[in-house]
Amino acid sequence: MQAPNLYPNSGPNLRNFDLTKLKEYGNMMVEYGGNYQKVTNFTKRCCLDKGELMRLFFLGTGAAEGYPALFCECANCQEARALGGRNLRLRSMLLINEDLLFDAGPDLGAVAMRYGLQLSRVRILLFTHLDDDHFCPSNLMWRASENRLTPLPLLKVFGPPAVIEVLLNPPAYLPGLDLDDARLSLNSVKPFSMWREDPYCFYSYPAQHGRGEKDALFYSVYDGKHHVLYAVDTGPWAESVWQALAKHKFDVVILDETMGYESSGGGHHNLSSFLEVYRRFRNSGLLREGALFIAHHISHSNPPHDRLVELLEPQGVKVAYDGMCLILD
Repeated sequence: MQAPNLYPNSGPNLRNFDLTKLKEYGNMMVEYGGNYQKVTNFTKRCCLDKGELMRLFFLGTGAAEGYPALFCECANCQEARALGGRNLRLRSMLLINEDLLFDAGPDLGAVAMRYGLQLSRVRILLFTHLDDDHFCPSNLMWRASENRLTPLPLLKVFGPPAVIEVLLNPPAYLPGLDLDDARLSLNSVKPFSMWREDPYCFYSYPAQHGRGEKDALFYSVYDGKHHVLYAVDTGPWAESVWQALAKHKFDVVILDETMGYESSGGGHHNLSSFLEVYRRFRNSGLLREGALFIAHHISHSNPPHDRLVELLEPQGVKVAYDGMCLILD
């Protein structure tokens, strides 16, 4: 059977993939106007390997406590448990293509098994900050040669100085990390930095997360065609951050919307402050035509998925869910 055309002459340049269908159908399902078409993994891999597409795969979309929260019986958590599906959120992580991972939290092993991921293909790992829903150093300990039977390519790890310090001097309950044996390169990143790791160009920015000298970072990544901003665990930014962002135009903005109807506390966004940021991006010309603005890192202070969609999508905002996959062409 001939594979469908991935490059139609008309239609949006952002297409929705739902990887939860992989187990059911055994291959990628591409949605065009609500009609699913099969694309073999071989076809998908060829397109991604040529750099013709960028794939954004949301491995988890929840906040630190997950959704439903572990020990919570609030109305939102009970509804999420009853409904299942897109209402269930693991801790936030994003995989771009097969080689670039944002954060590696405690759910990494679970999502790798759920979606059949081959994490050995990840070449670049960006940590945003020290919070344990984003930074689980034991994940990297499993790269040691005693824990695998096959060789590994080098994994370049980037993050704030506090993150790199923990990896260099792990807590007592973790074994020491032999960087050569685990095939790791550790790189400290400061705010307002730019660096290249082919085929990507990265930019770092200071997040507003109330950590003093251990402030969180957020990042944008540009592959020569697509520019994606990934900003979790942050509240409203200083003007210096907006000035740095103004040098770019973005295809996708993925922004923290943790607190819902609650007070943001300054270190996260709630619905009100999230929408203020969205309006500023839109009114300041920072979004390319057809860009997506996505609510992410969602806690049980927000309503379950479908009701959150009803609130945000009429305003032009997409709500992320676990297993959501977007293809940029």
